[in-house]
Amino acid sequence: MKCVVESIMPLEIESENQIFFLHHHSIDKKDLDIVSKTIANLTDREIQTHIFKKRKSNYPENSILFTMVPDDDFLEWIPHIKDLDTTIIILPYEKNPRLQQEFDLPQKPDPVLDMVRSGDNYLSDRFLFCNGKPAAGCISVGESEWIEDNPSSSPYLLKILQLFKKLFSLRLRAIELTSAKAQNIKTAALLVEAGRESMISRLRPNFFKIEENRCWRTSAVVYAPQSVVETLKLRLLFARVRHKSADTLPKGIGVLKSQKLTITATDGRPLQLFCNGKKIKTDSVEIESVQMRASILTGEKNCAAFEDKESIRVQNLPTDNDTIDFFTRKTLPFIPIATEDAFAELFMKLKESAVMTTAYMLLLIVSVLMATTGLFQNSSPTIIGAMILAPLMAPIIAFSMGVIRFDEGLMTHSAKTILLSIAIALIASASMAWTLPFTHVTEQISMRTHPTLLDLAVAILAGIAAAYGYANSKVGESLAGVAIAVALVPPLTVAGIGIGWGSWSLFSNAFLLFLANIVGIVFASGIMFYLMGFASRRYVSTAFFIKLMMVGVIAIPLWLSTRTLVVEEKIYDTFKQLRSAEAPVAGVSIHLQRIERKADGLYAFISVISSSNITNDAREAIARYLKKELGKDVHLVFTYLTQY
Repeated sequence: MKCVVESIMPLEIESENQIFFLHHHSIDKKDLDIVSKTIANLTDREIQTHIFKKRKSNYPENSILFTMVPDDDFLEWIPHIKDLDTTIIILPYEKNPRLQQEFDLPQKPDPVLDMVRSGDNYLSDRFLFCNGKPAAGCISVGESEWIEDNPSSSPYLLKILQLFKKLFSLRLRAIELTSAKAQNIKTAALLVEAGRESMISRLRPNFFKIEENRCWRTSAVVYAPQSVVETLKLRLLFARVRHKSADTLPKGIGVLKSQKLTITATDGRPLQLFCNGKKIKTDSVEIESVQMRASILTGEKNCAAFEDKESIRVQNLPTDNDTIDFFTRKTLPFIPIATEDAFAELFMKLKESAVMTTAYMLLLIVSVLMATTGLFQNSSPTIIGAMILAPLMAPIIAFSMGVIRFDEGLMTHSAKTILLSIAIALIASASMAWTLPFTHVTEQISMRTHPTLLDLAVAILAGIAAAYGYANSKVGESLAGVAIAVALVPPLTVAGIGIGWGSWSLFSNAFLLFLANIVGIVFASGIMFYLMGFASRRYVSTAFFIKLMMVGVIAIPLWLSTRTLVVEEKIYDTFKQLRSAEAPVAGVSIHLQRIERKADGLYAFISVISSSNITNDAREAIARYLKKELGKDVHLVFTYLTQY
């Protein structure tokens, strides 16, 4: 039911009103004289100035009390004065910031006195009580530091480091919210912010509709982020950046409005309450907007009416027992986890991927034969087509999930599929290489015989993307790009060509690249599945250690190959410097065309351009000069060109 009340009304100073100015004893006398004179001029009568006493309440009825006192003293005084028919005007100064926030007052006394003078003012007869005691400002229950920078003597950088240290140990608390009309909501939350509706709606306008009844009820914003990423968004965005519409709340946000709200811990542990600038532990928190006979000047204007009904918007909070249990037993996953349906869908998909079917075998053979053909043709488009067709990524991802969950069935089936796939691919490509009359190493084949740590890095990134793609059907279509990036089939096919040609070096180098891809994918996808909440913490340490050992073993030969890549880079850098240096023979320019790796070392292919024929002595001088600059281990191949 909706009705008009006198909860908010304009202030009018009448002749029978007695005027008092109550101030804190620490305020400078000069400042007090200025404020007293201003009040006297404003009211056009004599005022009585007194030092504020927290327990004094024997003021005449209908008196007007101007107060300039600290927050805590004022809150201790309110219970003694709230049942007296009087008007209180809070004059802001540096020691009452919470009262300024509570009643939407300016930070200086002069604008407040201007409000009184102009008649553009309203009085509120409501005050916030928390666990039976007056409170001012926002009341926080839970991890309040994830929203606001609470006062602390720690350096700012240290506070940031402390927050991030705690970030990966956060979990939601099981709580019960009870309204004035006994509506009970069981949920899990990281933080609840509560206070008078007018104050909370000003503090978090993102989550409140514009209404004219903001001074009657108590309101609360419930924050229940369901991942580390959502917690960071909560810290950086949710509470500061306006949501697109208050009609639809973001995921993990709930809003309640009632005359009284009770927050109770249901997990047997006390709640952390931040109220009136102090932190305490308590089993339950009761927050109520209490009506008084006394009235307080406020800057609020959206308080013309009130609704004797409650508003409960908790559809975006975890409210079923299974979800509450999940988020209170485990620390928050790194990124949002899938729904139960998505869980079931993922495991069904991975179990199917772990088994070799006729369709899988057909796609594998076709992709291997296509890759082999593309390698002999030196055709990138053909090889890319083979990458997209290859189904080998699926059992590798299934194996990774089996390892991270120690699921023996999933590990066994996926490992058998991977090993059988490797055997089929090697046999098919080796047979084709042995049958066809091609024996030269094309550029596409050569590209798969020099694995480095960079290839392992690509595999790790691909594993992250693949795990996320399998877990999130919305991005599943991008898995083709992951297959192209990591390129499982081409190096395996090159290894088979090495077998067909009887070349151990070709087989070993290409197979090393293939193994690096598998290890990188298994390592990264397992970590990703854990961060998304699909894996149990019970086994994660062991699984992570096993995978880390795999990465360490495969990284040793890759590092040796990477050193050769570093040497190549030094050769390129040397030639960049040579271009600006004076050549050993006048009238010539020296250019590095390419570098090739062969069994006996690095070969640098160099072109020398001159306007006339170069003598043998000049050629010897150029060769000695470059040998000195590049080192004796680099073989030089010269091409001499004459420019006309």
